Amino acid sequence: MEDLTKFRDAIDAIDGRLIALLNERARLAQEIGRIKERNGTPVYAAGRAEQLMRRLVERNEGPLDEMAIRAIYREIMSSSLALEKDTVIACEGCVAGRTHFAAKQQFGACVRYTFHGNHAELFKEVTSGSADCGVIPSGDEGPDATVLELLMTSCVQLSSQIVLGGEEGSHPARYFVLGKALNARSGDDQTALLFHLTNHTGALASTLEPFRASGVNVISIHSRPAHGGGLHLFLEVDGHAEDEALRSAVRLLGEAGFFPKVCGSYPKMHQD
Repeated sequence: MEDLTKFRDAIDAIDGRLIALLNERARLAQEIGRIKERNGTPVYAAGRAEQLMRRLVERNEGPLDEMAIRAIYREIMSSSLALEKDTVIACEGCVAGRTHFAAKQQFGACVRYTFHGNHAELFKEVTSGSADCGVIPSGDEGPDATVLELLMTSCVQLSSQIVLGGEEGSHPARYFVLGKALNARSGDDQTALLFHLTNHTGALASTLEPFRASGVNVISIHSRPAHGGGLHLFLEVDGHAEDEALRSAVRLLGEAGFFPKVCGSYPKMHQD
């Protein structure tokens, strides 16, 4: 019993130091929030958040594993976001639905969530500034035709992705986080590009050649019928939009008569 008391006293002392440090961190977050508000900077920076997580995981010596470290710091960062401003995350669907669950894996429990019945409503919340970010599901075949139309015609960017593990043999579920600004580099990114293609022979091959010539790896290709005819081609490639190799590919695409819209650069994520 004496040993138990000794260890509990040690934990109590550590908890006291942790509370002091967490509040010191929170005060710094509030100052960051004031600076962001003055500068008009988005409150949520996916690249910064993922850089922090990766750094903490690299420094971790256990016994806590990566999942535990990420879960703890997700809530620490959630409380910081809530202190920086009244952070609002718009979700497609209903309270306690799958998209809400996915959003909480990214943003934690301390921010405020709103719920919307369709893609257009959610995009409107983000573009108007009523929400800081939005979360939408992405199917096995990538974003659906309505989402691609909205990406093509709005200022919304894909700022992050959430991948949840499948259950009982089902495929992992993927969600996109919507924001209004291109992320800074996280150090391990991928970029989404959107093209409108007319139905003519060789169009797809012509869009892929500049990536090969520039040494850019194409991760995935999805196409959907476009409103008014033709196709929307949604590509995800390795690298950040500001990387020279990807800039080179975009230049070559322009010379070939293709003008892709950069729909966002975001950290690569691994299945939970």
